Amino acid sequence: MEDRSCPLPTQDVTANLKNRNYAFEHFGYGPPNPAEPNKVFWLKKAIMYNVTEQEAQTMRCGNCSAFIQTTQMLECIKQGLEKSADMEGGYDEEMIASANLGFCELFAFKCAAERTCDAWLVGGPMDDARYEEVDKELEMRDNSEQD
Repeated sequence: MEDRSCPLPTQDVTANLKNRNYAFEHFGYGPPNPAEPNKVFWLKKAIMYNVTEQEAQTMRCGNCSAFIQTTQMLECIKQGLEKSADMEGGYDEEMIASANLGFCELFAFKCAAERTCDAWLVGGPMDDARYEEVDKELEMRDNSEQD
């Protein structure tokens, strides 16, 4: 896996919230509290996708291809949380795990796995294993196109 720099929203809470709020307002990011039933939210998603509510509820950030949970990205998220040592409580990894955080590649913000949005893509999450798998597929495709 190539080394990449950390996206700004993983390091800057203001940039992160700006992008997340944009996704809430324009792309149906939610539900606000995934622990609640959120019947209206899921009914709207079901209508949009022309599926049952139960099926819509399976389409989460945690299984979206734009949901990045590579070791490198999780380290970026952790570094962003550890900005101020004097305010550091030492619970970064627990918070990341509890919220099952990743990074939304489409809208550039830290994202909770239990939420969804209107741009959900099949095939995720993009963790280290999936990244390597897709990278190999792309390499094979490139090689076959050159032949």
